[in-house]
Amino acid sequence: MDKAALYLRLSKEDVDKINKGDDSESIINQRLLLTDFAIEHEFQIVGVYSDDDYSGLYNDRPDFDRLIRDAKMGMFNVVIAKSQARFTRNMEHLEKYLHHDFPLLGIRFLGVVDGADTQDQTNKKNRQINGLVNEWYCEDLSNNIRAVFKQKMKAGQFLGSFAPYGYLKDPEDRHQFVVDEYAADVIRRIYRLFLEGYTDRHICHILEDENIPNPTIYKKMLGLNYANKKSEEFGAKYGLWSTTTIKRILTNETYLGKLMQGTAKKVSYKDKKVVAVPKEEWIVIENHHEAIIDEETFRQVARMRERRRICADNQGKDKKVHIFAGKLRCSTCGHTMIKSGGVRGRKDDWYLRCQLANKSRCKECTSHNIRFSIVQDVVQERIRSFADAVLKNPDCLDKIEKMLEKDDVNDSLKKERKKFKELEIRADGITKSMQTMYIDRVQGNITDDMFYQLKVKCEDELQEIKIKKTEQLKKIEQLEAEVNNKNDIREIVNKYTDYSILTHEIVNDFVEYIEIGEKNKDTDEQEIKIYWNF
Repeated sequence: MDKAALYLRLSKEDVDKINKGDDSESIINQRLLLTDFAIEHEFQIVGVYSDDDYSGLYNDRPDFDRLIRDAKMGMFNVVIAKSQARFTRNMEHLEKYLHHDFPLLGIRFLGVVDGADTQDQTNKKNRQINGLVNEWYCEDLSNNIRAVFKQKMKAGQFLGSFAPYGYLKDPEDRHQFVVDEYAADVIRRIYRLFLEGYTDRHICHILEDENIPNPTIYKKMLGLNYANKKSEEFGAKYGLWSTTTIKRILTNETYLGKLMQGTAKKVSYKDKKVVAVPKEEWIVIENHHEAIIDEETFRQVARMRERRRICADNQGKDKKVHIFAGKLRCSTCGHTMIKSGGVRGRKDDWYLRCQLANKSRCKECTSHNIRFSIVQDVVQERIRSFADAVLKNPDCLDKIEKMLEKDDVNDSLKKERKKFKELEIRADGITKSMQTMYIDRVQGNITDDMFYQLKVKCEDELQEIKIKKTEQLKKIEQLEAEVNNKNDIREIVNKYTDYSILTHEIVNDFVEYIEIGEKNKDTDEQEIKIYWNF
């Protein structure tokens, strides 16, 4: 008597389960059908393999994997399923298992409903046709679902299972957000700490010391069935914050009130692999919900992250980056000034030198050595002088504001946006040309060889435009940031009319960057040139 294995599968969630973990009604019916078939044809049932709520497109199904392992161990020589589609909907798997691996293992496959039988060679073409039909069905279904989801995203409907940290799903409309005030306060605190000069790692330590739950634990505290595999080892188990979480919070434009979806996609409907989508292809809805962080604070953090070098001005528990981190440059080569050694007897002071000089052993640039305290004193004095001049001389303030009005940043922004629009128009023209070429090919106006040559040329050109559009978007974002960063001088000056210690906040408001010159050996003078945010 042949030994048979029964394989049962259903790919969607069922409402006809009595309790969680029970087999669905369809699985029970499949079991009865296959058992009757096995008894009727005198097969000895040696195993039942059941995958409930698993897609037939993938082979990473628990009992499917177990079935294949047992097949290789020779535990049975017949596999029975309700139909070929229950076994697999993937054409590649069909060929691999039914037409290659199973015959080599001496295993026969039988489909009860569709009559699939690998022992019948005349049945093979029907099996392959059915396999193609099943795959086409899955592809069409996948495309239709993607189209519906995309339309919903463009309509401003959030499709995720959980709202981002800082928000909750609106009880009246699950596609919208409402601010979670507790988490929102934590997010605002993270931004303040970063602007004060604390590193991502130290921000984690501060939050942990204050027993503030990380996003994974917090969502579970709210009663949400949330799981984060990457957080299981340390975050969920020990309540630790990760630098990755801090970085995401500090770079997430959701906190500006934007809804950003379509940031990742599956490579294929037959594969679970997910890849990132280029930023220009994201679906972004402005003003979708209430912002937690204002635009200026977000841009300020972004600039600091771009420029920052981790160089501590304190040691141990209170370690944070110094107030000029990312802002000091060598006036000769433009590279960053880095910490090169401490000052004897001064824990709060150290020497700075050109990074290129340090790496090249002064072959490509000179050291430009200077003490941190000297830079600090000069900058503090010049900021105080600048503020005093503005407050005492209104005409000076008016002149600066007029200079800002004449700034050509806005003109540059308009030009770059125009270039981006021209690239879009050019891409549309090429796409329309390809459509025309296809019609010409069908009508016989051009040969197949000519069509394929022109098609490849157009595709190459479209790829080139795509790269240029990405570069253009970066330029536009930089110019937009410059426009947004033109602060109100009166507000900033009044804010710091009286201060005793130079802080990160003061430096960030006033200074764009600082150039350090090489010391003149004859006069012992060293130029420190400040470039203001104004």
